[in-house]
Amino acid sequence: MSKGSSPSPARYLVEWYQPALTEALLKRTARRIDRSTAELSKEGTAVDLLLTLFMPDDEVAFCLFAAGSPARVEQACRRAQLPVERITTAITCCATAGASQPCSAIRHPPAIS
Repeated sequence: MSKGSSPSPARYLVEWYQPALTEALLKRTARRIDRSTAELSKEGTAVDLLLTLFMPDDEVAFCLFAAGSPARVEQACRRAQLPVERITTAITCCATAGASQPCSAIRHPPAIS
């Protein structure tokens, strides 16, 4: 970290269970979460959705957020009407950056066809 730069926000993984999980539901949920995080950030509560991952066979979904606290993540999820089962601290690293390098900006990857 260079002098004068602020540390990147902590990462939090949100887990929830969703029977009959579909790609359409994933897209609707991701839009709701994006909208709620944008609203909160505009209001001065910085929280950013980094990744959404659904596991349809297990009926479980995960979202990775960057935020100042788990309470901010919970607030974003409540606003998006996301049925949160659990929020845990996450440590991330990118394979492309090397195993010892933290990933500074994970974004939604393009869909694989």
